[in-house]
Amino acid sequence: MTGARRRWLFAAVAVLALAVTWNTIRVDRQSDDARPVATGSPLAQEGVSGGDPVVPSNALGAPLPEPEVHERGEGSPIAPWWERVPPVEGNLIWIDRYAAGHVRMENDPDLGLFITFDHFTAWSTNRNLRSVRVVLSDGIVVGERRGYWSKRSDVVDVGSIPIDTSEQSLTIDWPERLPADVRSLLLVDPDNGEVLGGAQLIPVD
Repeated sequence: MTGARRRWLFAAVAVLALAVTWNTIRVDRQSDDARPVATGSPLAQEGVSGGDPVVPSNALGAPLPEPEVHERGEGSPIAPWWERVPPVEGNLIWIDRYAAGHVRMENDPDLGLFITFDHFTAWSTNRNLRSVRVVLSDGIVVGERRGYWSKRSDVVDVGSIPIDTSEQSLTIDWPERLPADVRSLLLVDPDNGEVLGGAQLIPVD
């Protein structure tokens, strides 16, 4: 064998050995990547198994906010009507009989929830009538001279007032029983149930 042939043969063998070695290294690396990580490894301790939970994030990497939970009923963050809305006021107009004057409801930190009646007058065909029942309703009172009351489902009697006193007030001792949305005040004959008059209650500053 000539010297040139011998050198060419040695070079071919060396190239073949190098190719076999590189292929072996690549296969070993792929096997390592596919091998499961032990639970005691640092990667497992970082959250793969038994570590800290993965926090969901958006495309910018910021943590996603947790969904808000709105509770209803007892403990609700929404305050009842009597804490949120008053003061409210309105003018009495006659409905079945006659009533006139100005009413105002407000919630005082010291006095509580109360209604004041100014320039109040009332009249009925009931000659024995000495006082009227004060009713709060979620229905509305509409009209100018004579009114109409759109009676709805929620009506609460809060007490009585005499019909012969033009300036007076009425304290509501249990506001928790009021309608969820008070829109009107009615004056009712306790004997026959007639609605003498009423006022649409409008929120004021």
